Amino acid sequence: MVRNQATTLLHPAAEDLAQKQSLAPRLSDLRGVTIGLIDNHKRNADVFLAELGRVFQEEYGVSKVVSYKKASQSMPTPDEVMDQLAEECDAIVHAVAD
Repeated sequence: MVRNQATTLLHPAAEDLAQKQSLAPRLSDLRGVTIGLIDNHKRNADVFLAELGRVFQEEYGVSKVVSYKKASQSMPTPDEVMDQLAEECDAIVHAVAD
């Protein structure tokens, strides 16, 4: 008796081949722009981003800071949130902290 079996192995990590991305054009000045801050939900990310937002506004003239806190550090920022931030903000900072 011959038994044919197939085993499927799944890789639990992210995709093996990362998509190539180019860097966004740099802003010539921060005065008057809107900056988005994404909190990855790790410990102290909120503290870091609050201070960063303050520095951006007080020392660099950023007019508005838009904040978003992810539901979980292990989940990506939802596409609709990224789309909204990209529409509303001139630049986005994603923070990782511990």
